[in-house]
Amino acid sequence: ADANAMGYQSADANAMGCVYIAGGTCQAAFDKAIKMEIITREVCLSATHDISIMSIGGKRFIVLEHAPHPSWHLMMAREPKAMRIFKETMCTLNGMRCYCAGRNGISACVDEALGDLAQLVAARATARTFVTELLYGVPTGRFLSKHAQLRHIDAHLPEVQALLRKWHGASVLHSILTSGDLYTDLVRHDTALERWYDKLG
Repeated sequence: ADANAMGYQSADANAMGCVYIAGGTCQAAFDKAIKMEIITREVCLSATHDISIMSIGGKRFIVLEHAPHPSWHLMMAREPKAMRIFKETMCTLNGMRCYCAGRNGISACVDEALGDLAQLVAARATARTFVTELLYGVPTGRFLSKHAQLRHIDAHLPEVQALLRKWHGASVLHSILTSGDLYTDLVRHDTALERWYDKLG
């Protein structure tokens, strides 16, 4: 897992390092280290972007969690949404570097780095509460680590919300959202899902 935990350290020895927990395997190891109290979560800087300040052995660092592995967009054959998520992740890391350099607050730094993507990221983050209420019965907007990829569902779009409600009513939403990459484009996959649902009853 350590091979997927990427870090950046400023030339300023007093500045916090930036750590990118890259992918599900590394996130699982990181979560275990927190549970074992090897790593301490000091404060969540941004729930929208899953950025926190952590510490280990007295050393503080800023962490981006629940982000896909940097090769994910390649494994997805550069599918447009995967490319967009990769860009969002890299922009968020640039925003963290800005924050560590003391140039501005975390939200201002990340929003500036995201540019035109900032509103989309914020809308998707707000809509997470809709998804977690359907999945878990509580509108927390926080996914279990094993479902972290679902934070990228475009649940802010009315057509996606309609499909989420439809498949929730059919009691198969959990299976759909946790099977492969169907969650990345529910609208595109809906016809095939309907066909399989009719066949399987």
